Amino acid sequence: MTSQTIDPRTVQAEALELSAWGERFRFVQPHNLCFWVYLWLSGVGIFQAWSFFDPEIGFYADAFAISAVLCTLFGAAWWAWLRHIDRWERQPVGLVVAGVVWGAIAATFGFAMTVNTAMLSIYAKLFGQDWATSWAAGATAPFTEEAAKLCGFVLLMGLAPRLVRTANDGLVIGAFIGLGFAAFEDFLYAANSASDAFGTDPVVHAVQISFTRFGVGFISHPLFSALVCSGAVYVIGTAAQPRRVLRGLGFILAGMFLHFTWDDAGGLGQGNGLLLLAVMALSAATGFTILAVAFRAAGPREHQFVRDILAPEIAAGTVTSEEVEAVVDRVERKRFTKAAPSHRAKKARKHLRRAILDLTHDVAEADGADTPKVQHARAEVARIRTLAAGS
Repeated sequence: MTSQTIDPRTVQAEALELSAWGERFRFVQPHNLCFWVYLWLSGVGIFQAWSFFDPEIGFYADAFAISAVLCTLFGAAWWAWLRHIDRWERQPVGLVVAGVVWGAIAATFGFAMTVNTAMLSIYAKLFGQDWATSWAAGATAPFTEEAAKLCGFVLLMGLAPRLVRTANDGLVIGAFIGLGFAAFEDFLYAANSASDAFGTDPVVHAVQISFTRFGVGFISHPLFSALVCSGAVYVIGTAAQPRRVLRGLGFILAGMFLHFTWDDAGGLGQGNGLLLLAVMALSAATGFTILAVAFRAAGPREHQFVRDILAPEIAAGTVTSEEVEAVVDRVERKRFTKAAPSHRAKKARKHLRRAILDLTHDVAEADGADTPKVQHARAEVARIRTLAAGS
């Protein structure tokens, strides 16, 4: 039975129940084992981080402070971009903060740093230092680091089983977990560089490494873990996301492979600077292409939620089916914008799409109720539509 043959309110209610759009995240859950595991492993990460930095913090306090500021600014830029692309179901701030904290503390210091150190030592002993220099990072990090970040994502699925249930959720929350990991890994590299050259010019070394890491950070942990976590949702399957095991494994392996090529770009480049740049460029292009494919594959589920949540609004004439399709469908979006009678109307139609999506979020937060916030969103849609019509 389709949304056109049953009551729009029923369609909306079913979509809100299935998608959990508009629901809030509650972190403190004393009766949920995932909460205590999260706290325990984060505590281990904090202890490990303190043990690592404490011996040197007094000697290189200025370098550490500058590195922390730079990494925070870099992380803030990533945060703003990730919040911008989270355009369908807006992930609650508490949920994404929990993801960032896991990536920064538990995954980085509680898991990856300890295991990576052990594995790199083993590889050097087994295959020699030259082999380890070229290949050990790529033979270690895609497994240890992606597993560490994925553990946090699974815990968040346990803490918010209704909020984390689509492939798009995996992409967004996975990216935030990767953001936390990337920011603290960059800080770790910058802090370690402070003691280079017997501690001379520690601030200069820290700043140089920070900007070097930022320069290549456009393809990094947020991209890798977005693909891995999205793939995990397909493999596990949820009430809102049917299982697609092969697709999920494909995205997981893609994230790990991109991690390998990035970490072992030097080995793949065989010491040739131009070949190294070519490997990095190809890895970046491949990574963003796969990411675009992942978002495209995850889109239809979210698009249908928008249609269904707005079904009563369409029936009431607040929005039209054509306008809703312009929000969720790329082809219809171009056609809708191109049909505008003037340049001003074209700009207004872009704002109209944003206003309709805002209305969707407000309706979801109100659980379909007619609240003042929803009424304001409807009035805003009507106001912008007048401009979009060229009136």
